[in-house]
Amino acid sequence: MNIIGLKEEYLQDLDYFLEYADSPRGKENDKQYPYESFHLNFYLNHSKEELYDYINQFLTHKNVNNDYDFYFLMKVIIKYMSSFSDSHTMVHKNDNIWFPVRFKVVNNNVYIDRCFDKKMLRKLIKKINGIDINVIINEIADCTSYGTNGWLLSNIEGNLCNKNDLLSLPCMNSKDGKIVFELENDEKISFDINEKYESETIYPKKETEQYNVIDDILVFKYPSCKDNYKPDINKIEEIIEESSIKKFILDLRGNSGGNSGIIKPLIEYLSNKDLELFTLVDRGVFSSGRFAAIDMKRIGSKIVGEEIGTPINCFGYVFGNGITPNSNIHFNFARVYWYEDNGFMKGIYTKKELIKKDKDFFEPKYLTIDIPIETSEEEYINSLEDVFFNKCIESIKSKNLKR
Repeated sequence: MNIIGLKEEYLQDLDYFLEYADSPRGKENDKQYPYESFHLNFYLNHSKEELYDYINQFLTHKNVNNDYDFYFLMKVIIKYMSSFSDSHTMVHKNDNIWFPVRFKVVNNNVYIDRCFDKKMLRKLIKKINGIDINVIINEIADCTSYGTNGWLLSNIEGNLCNKNDLLSLPCMNSKDGKIVFELENDEKISFDINEKYESETIYPKKETEQYNVIDDILVFKYPSCKDNYKPDINKIEEIIEESSIKKFILDLRGNSGGNSGIIKPLIEYLSNKDLELFTLVDRGVFSSGRFAAIDMKRIGSKIVGEEIGTPINCFGYVFGNGITPNSNIHFNFARVYWYEDNGFMKGIYTKKELIKKDKDFFEPKYLTIDIPIETSEEEYINSLEDVFFNKCIESIKSKNLKR
């Protein structure tokens, strides 16, 4: 490996990562496709030689002195290799700490969206540890693989409350073991990077309720494609009959994926009901979350909200792969290339089939938003309610889109 300026331990880790990407999965990891590489085609967009040149260029202006620096480099490498086609291949550190605060990017400004201290809600973030927030946002963008601007915004919001993501940024330091968010009016929120915050809750219980009736509308919240959010068809049928439901909303906001099959029975059920169908989406919809949106669109649903976090066609389907031997960075590789065909999501599972496709096939296709919803900065900061959701409901109430 002709890389200049990288410590031996990190050269070993990088080599391990790249060899792993191109290695056969084996029957113990993939019984159906054991001879395919862990990443279906890591070098689809750039050759190994181009990658080495890119790394050497990176090292001329950025030093890699510790594990955090190397973590940033790994994220930058994945961004370079993935282009817009793969936001699933990723690295992460196992000792994650999530601070009990969440952020929202509105009109290029960052606000506190949720917090253990309610007085801080909707406050504007100016700096973190003395670094201007725009410098931090630019560095997050430099190391984030995204196929839509929505996914970049979602990652900015997520990285800002994650210890490892913050400390890996070249501009960031925490010499006193603190992360200090500096707000408007000289207010501050401080977190200890060595403290665990899992016990802190910032999500009210009522927001976790899955079934909500608003007039003649049934809203089913589906924030993740996991068994604990599995739709209860009998309960949905009962609510529809008892409440004279005319409109059904599948609220997919924040659904970053999981098992795409869990929602299939609901799709089948809705396809045979005489209801107006709507699907709420936002920047947090990703992976199998967009499968659900495609399924709903196929049976006549209108898509309501903002740009989602992924193109329709891209690499996906990951599970735990490996850990670098020295820096202990975990990595996952995308194993399937997904695309839409007449309203159904289909996958390419072999490199042989993938390389037959022409360049146009890989051009990103995006989910069409039938009813766009925008929240202004003024609307957001002047209300502690879910303004985005309320505007979606108002818009849906005014529509008569009977199939």
